[in-house]
Amino acid sequence: MRSPFSLRSWLYLTLLLISVGPSLASGQGIERPRVPLKKAVDEIRAFRAAYEDAFNKKDSSGVASMYSPDGIMINDAGIVVGGDAIRKSLAAEAPNWPQMTISSDTLRVVGNTAWDIGTTRAKAPGSDERVSHYLVVLRRGYKEWRINSLAVVPERNTADSAAR
Repeated sequence: MRSPFSLRSWLYLTLLLISVGPSLASGQGIERPRVPLKKAVDEIRAFRAAYEDAFNKKDSSGVASMYSPDGIMINDAGIVVGGDAIRKSLAAEAPNWPQMTISSDTLRVVGNTAWDIGTTRAKAPGSDERVSHYLVVLRRGYKEWRINSLAVVPERNTADSAAR
């Protein structure tokens, strides 16, 4: 018994599937290049360590370069929007930066977006340790991660809360 499809039909079908396959994947939102999860987590850990290092060296330009051009920074000083405004704000504050440690509590990565939630501890000479909690949203370009938005909330001192 002979197959209803000739060799030529199978060849055309195979070529059609080869040419349509990649477009189906991109049509379903599969981004390229896709970074494996472990690599993304490792990159973000290195990014966090570099941020901490630049902060502790009072390198405001190094810290500012880690923000996206449309980044948002929210801290106890207010809301700063845009790369240039963030750069100016960080340059003004840098001379007064204390030594800081960053510890991540939760890290979630979905494609080229990541959410990092954690705690910072900062200690300036002659002052008490200041504990804050942060939420940072990171976006990955083709080569590196950038801070899209950062919110830092100082932890309330229980002695101050009891006095109120």
